[in-house]
This record gives sequence, structure tokens and C-alpha cells, in this order.
Amino acid sequence: MGACLAIGIVPAHATSTPSADAPARPVPAPARELAEQVAGQLLQVQDSEAELDCARAVDNARSGLQTMLEVGEKNARDGYLPRAQYEATAVKLKAFLDAVTAQDCAAATGSRQGFYRCMSSDYNHVMACAKQYES
Repeated sequence: MGACLAIGIVPAHATSTPSADAPARPVPAPARELAEQVAGQLLQVQDSEAELDCARAVDNARSGLQTMLEVGEKNARDGYLPRAQYEATAVKLKAFLDAVTAQDCAAATGSRQGFYRCMSSDYNHVMACAKQYES
């Protein structure tokens, strides 16, 4: 789970030093600023009092990870994210997605159980919970 924290949820944008791995289409400044604000909010746990509900937690986590994969694919396809960066990130997200199961939730203890408890709330984002409960 901790490996997914190295993954940015805001699309990469061109820096002052162009590289071969820079996106073909830089994100316009207003859109980049909004994305950074949204990402900041998504990385904060909104509801820390949820009771553990493995069915809901797994559904919420898997849904969030699948959405991240879809958005990343679209950003890469549209030229806002270098394809190589998307592919490297997608490998980590898919591994995380494969690890999130009802069986894993039922057997979880410690920080992993905390992650699932966090994901039991519909108000929390998978990256916020992963960040708070990284092992």
C-alpha cells in the first residue's frame, strides 16, 4: 500500500526544464492550480470515525483506484501526462487494486485495518487513507 503513495494524483505538467518525458500538452495554469487544490483536499481524511465495513471499504477503494487509472489513461492519451509516467504509475495502482479484497480486509490488522476502516467512509479518498495508514 505504501508504494502507491509515491504516485501523484495531479497530472504532471511541464517544468522549466523540458525533457523527453515531458507531457506534449502542458496543463493551463488555472486548470493546474485547481487540480492542485482538489488534490490537496483529496489527500485529507474527511471522516475518521467510520466503523469497519469490509464490503463498503473494498468497494470504495477499488472504485477510487479504477477511477485514478481511467483518468491517468485519459491524461496520457490526451498528451497531458507522459505515457511512460502513466505506465509506471498504472503498474503500482493495479498492484494496489489487486491487493484490495474482502479477504484482505477481514484478515487486516494494524495500519492495514486502519486503511480499511478509513475506506469504510464514503467521504474519504483512497489516497488519503493510504497516506494516513501507510505501513
